Amino acid sequence: MKRLFYLLAAIAGIASLTTVAWAQARGAASGFGMVDLKRVVDEYDQRKTLESQLQQLRDQMRVRLQWRANNILLEEAEISEYENLAGLSNPNDQQKQRMQQIEQKSRQVNQELSQLRQKNPPTEQEVQRINQLTAIENRNKETLVQLQDQFEQQLSARRDDMINQMLQDIRKAVAAVAQEKGLAVVFDSTQVLFASNDITTDVIRRLNRK
Repeated sequence: MKRLFYLLAAIAGIASLTTVAWAQARGAASGFGMVDLKRVVDEYDQRKTLESQLQQLRDQMRVRLQWRANNILLEEAEISEYENLAGLSNPNDQQKQRMQQIEQKSRQVNQELSQLRQKNPPTEQEVQRINQLTAIENRNKETLVQLQDQFEQQLSARRDDMINQMLQDIRKAVAAVAQEKGLAVVFDSTQVLFASNDITTDVIRRLNRK
């Protein structure tokens, strides 16, 4: 949340300019107000919902990556098939059985490779099988790294969207409360030493009202 707070603090000037422009157009607003942006962020109900959604997405990605890492010797087609089946909200018995078959094959192949690597020396046929399985393993490891990078980019993009949405909501709430109170300029509390007209509570109420 540290990054989020700094970004919110950075829009204090933007909110002020918006309010000033409104005041100039109406020619009625005067005076200054103050808002504690950190408190606004902390008490904004929607923030918890957005953070929960982000955490849910992060957990889903982590589970998917962990499953792939645990089943590193499966063919990509089998991995994709399993992921598609696992994503079903209500798989039938046949689909559940297929998922079990894929998991069973994964365990068998893992055990096979482990045993083959313990052979000393392995036969020519066993060497070919080791090479075949090792190639699948290496290919899946590369895919795993690529997926991890993609997931990080998706999480970063979703986090930026969340921050931008909150910035817009808070900016609108600050401007609306300032207009109601006839304020020409609203400062973030980090920019002033004292202000008698603190509109923080009013901004939070506006943001959280149903």
